[in-house]
Amino acid sequence: TDRRDIAMPQQFTQLAGATAAAKALAPTACTTIEEVGSTGVGALTLGFLALAVTTVVMVAKAANADAERRKYYFCNTFICGVATFAYFAMLSGQGWT
Repeated sequence: TDRRDIAMPQQFTQLAGATAAAKALAPTACTTIEEVGSTGVGALTLGFLALAVTTVVMVAKAANADAERRKYYFCNTFICGVATFAYFAMLSGQGWT
């Protein structure tokens, strides 16, 4: 006999159980908005500044690196740059309507 035919009912029961669990974990509608406190603003400011400085340093290092290492500096610059903009968006309160 084919072993896949034997395993299929077990897989279907696991899938059905996962669907019920997924329904229980489904997010509900957002009814409240929590604003960032003064400690959070300070932490976001420090994170933003650290990422901004790191982005600038990586751009400077990429300018002086050989071609093989330059791609790693550019990759790091891109990651830190995106994170910098994300922290700036959180810090400025963007996203709430």
